Amino acid sequence: MLGNIIVGFVIPVIIGGWILRRQLKILLIYYPLGIATSVCINSVGFNFFWNILPNTRNQSYAALPMDLGIYPMAGCLMIYAIVVHKKKPWPSILVAASTLTLIEWIAKTMGHVVYFDGWNIFWTFCSYVLPFVLAYGYSKMLAYLFYPERT
Repeated sequence: MLGNIIVGFVIPVIIGGWILRRQLKILLIYYPLGIATSVCINSVGFNFFWNILPNTRNQSYAALPMDLGIYPMAGCLMIYAIVVHKKKPWPSILVAASTLTLIEWIAKTMGHVVYFDGWNIFWTFCSYVLPFVLAYGYSKMLAYLFYPERT
């Protein structure tokens, strides 16, 4: 569990917090969205498609560091690249999803993640693309609502 906390929460929050230290609005708006989408997807996934170590009675407990760390921080960094650095949205979404998929693939090859019921790395990639697309859509909606003259 200590590995989950360090790799899934401490390192991403330190790196992401340092990068986003001057972009508090991005953290305040998108970090909670990232947590919510991560918890929703993991809740379904643990019941039907995957499991992570350490085994606990409630698998959401083992994923809590990732739900609070790497997943929402990846979304914040993706939005940061799109909004602040003016990167194109689709490549940013694909890079963020590919990075998380690569990290999960490494965890899977190390035996920390187990797939079942037909789940595979392709579906993992799709499960990362979906929340990033939702976050980008959310950013466009907020821009339209608060800055209609810019859209």
